[in-house]
Amino acid sequence: REEDRYMELFLDKRNMFFCGLILYVFRSFFSYTSYPVPILILTFLWYGAIFCWVLAIIMRFEWNPLIIIELCAVAYGFFSYKITGSTNILAIILILLSSKEIECRDIIDVLFKVTAPLMGFSIVWYGINFILGNAVVTKTREINGTVSMRHSFYFNHANGFSLYFLFICLMFFYLYYKSINKKILYLILLGGSAFIYIFPNTRTVAIVLVLVILFDIFINLQSSFAVRFICKNLFIIGLAMVLVLAVAYLNNPGLEVLKKIDDFMNGRLTMIAGAYDLYGINLCGHKIINEEIFLPKLGYFTLYIDNFWGMLLIRYGLISSVLVGIIAIYTSYSLDNHGKKLDLILMAAIFLFGLSESTALDIFPVFPWLFFKETGVYKYLEDRP
Repeated sequence: REEDRYMELFLDKRNMFFCGLILYVFRSFFSYTSYPVPILILTFLWYGAIFCWVLAIIMRFEWNPLIIIELCAVAYGFFSYKITGSTNILAIILILLSSKEIECRDIIDVLFKVTAPLMGFSIVWYGINFILGNAVVTKTREINGTVSMRHSFYFNHANGFSLYFLFICLMFFYLYYKSINKKILYLILLGGSAFIYIFPNTRTVAIVLVLVILFDIFINLQSSFAVRFICKNLFIIGLAMVLVLAVAYLNNPGLEVLKKIDDFMNGRLTMIAGAYDLYGINLCGHKIINEEIFLPKLGYFTLYIDNFWGMLLIRYGLISSVLVGIIAIYTSYSLDNHGKKLDLILMAAIFLFGLSESTALDIFPVFPWLFFKETGVYKYLEDRP
C-alpha cells in the first residue's frame, strides 16, 4: 500500500539521518544570521535533529560490546552540552554515530546543496538592499587607528559570513575536484579570496583559500614531504604555539615582541590569556560569558576567545580537548598514510582557520571533521551495527 511505502521511507535510517542533518543545517545557518527567526523555531530544529539522529542510531541497534562505548559517548555529549552550553561536541558525536554506512562524500554533497542556495540568497538579498541604501555596513574594529568597515551580508557578524563562505568554497573544491579543470578551480578560490578580503574584510579566510591552492600545488610534487608534514601536524603545531604565546603573554604582557604579536592577532592573545586567568582549564569546561572585564595584568578588554585551541581547552575542558585532539591527529595521519592528499589539505584548513577563529569546531559548516569517517578506527566501528 501507498501508506506502507511512505512509512518504510520514513523509517529508513539513512533518510532519518539526512532529515536530522537538514534540520541541523537550517538551525545552524539561522543561528549565525540576523534574520528574524524565533528562538522557538531554532529550538524545534535542534531537538528535531537530535530526535532524527538518535532514532537513526536506534534503528541499526544490535547488541555488541562497542554499544557501551557509543552510549557513553552520547551521554558525554549531552553532559558537555549542559556544562558548556555549546551543541558542538554533542552534534559531532551524534552525526558520526548516526551516519554509519553513509559515505562521507554523500553527506558533504547534501550539505553543499542545502547551504549554497541559502548563502546565495543572503549575498543577493544583501546586494540588492545595499544598492537601494537599505543595508548597514558595520564597523567592527580599528587597526592602527584606521576604521575597518565590513559587510556582514545579514549575518550576525562578518566573521560568521566568512566562516560559511570559506567552507562552502571548500565543499565545492572537494566535490568538483576531479570533474572541473584545476586552473578553473584555483581561479574560483582566488576569486573567493578576493571577495572575502574586500567585503567582509576577513584576512584569515582570504589567506586560507590561497594556502589551500598552494598546498594542493606543492603536495602533488615529488618533494611534497614538507607540505604533508605541515598539514598532518598542524593541530599539534597550533596547540603548542597558542599555549606558549598565551602563557608567555599572561606572565609578561609588557614584552614588546608579545605586544606586537597580540596587535597582529587583533588582541587574540589578550583574550586567550584573560580567559585562562579568569576561568582556568578543568576537565569538563565552562560556560564562557562574553563581557567587558578588567584584569590587573591585562587591563580592560572584551572577553571573547577567538581562537580554536584557546576555546577548546578553556570552554570545552581537558576531556573534550583530548578527544578532539585524538580525532584530529589520528585522522590527519591516516589521510596522509592512505594518500588522500585533498582530504588532508582540507583537514589542515580547519587548523589554519582556527588560528584566529574559535568556530573551527562547528562540524557544520566545518565539514572536514567528517573525514574521521574515512579512518580505520571508524571503519572498524562501522562494521559493527
